[in-house]
Amino acid sequence: MKSLMRRCGACSRYSLVEKCPKCGAATVVPIPPRYSPEDRYSGYRKRMREIWEAEQHG
Repeated sequence: MKSLMRRCGACSRYSLVEKCPKCGAATVVPIPPRYSPEDRYSGYRKRMREIWEAEQHG
């Protein structure tokens, strides 16, 4: 099993568990996903970014 460092969004402490032991908030993996030229989801991300920008600019 692969174990990644996780970071609490509320108190910014690092942990190895999904729930922060200090404050009880959810933790997330702070590193971005690995880049791959054969990214299957790039089209979806591009479309969502276009929709988001259209909503922001009216």
